Amino acid sequence: MRPEVLAGIERELRQQAESEGIAHFVMGVAVFQGGKLLVVRRVEAGSHAGMWELPGGGVESGETFAECVVRELFEETGLRVVRITDVLGGFDYATRTKSRVRKYSFVVEAEPGEIRLDPLEHDHYQWIDADSVDNLPMADDMRAAVYALVTTHPSR
Repeated sequence: MRPEVLAGIERELRQQAESEGIAHFVMGVAVFQGGKLLVVRRVEAGSHAGMWELPGGGVESGETFAECVVRELFEETGLRVVRITDVLGGFDYATRTKSRVRKYSFVVEAEPGEIRLDPLEHDHYQWIDADSVDNLPMADDMRAAVYALVTTHPSR
């Protein structure tokens, strides 16, 4: 996607969220390889211990959604984004400190490379397809997003 298209999408997503009282955002990053989707498992200590999820994280102050996607994928996996190819709908959830957070998933093309996990956040990764989704512990909203990606997204 061209930068100006991404900027326009981000403006629309932020305006819609703001009209619903949401000011905190998290980006999930969907990377496909050989028709399979990359998921990572949270370390046993901390929130969502042992749960599987897309790589990603919170948007920092002054950061665009696209900048967050690039930064989080690299920090959590060592992979570098070549380009963002799609933006998927979001879902809302609450944390211990925030009553509402909206998470969007971005599909990216990444440079090939070795996965290097941040050991403070994740301890394992897998490339999965639709048959694997039900076998991994995931939050319900994450499971729905991952299932939609592995069954309907053209990158698969």
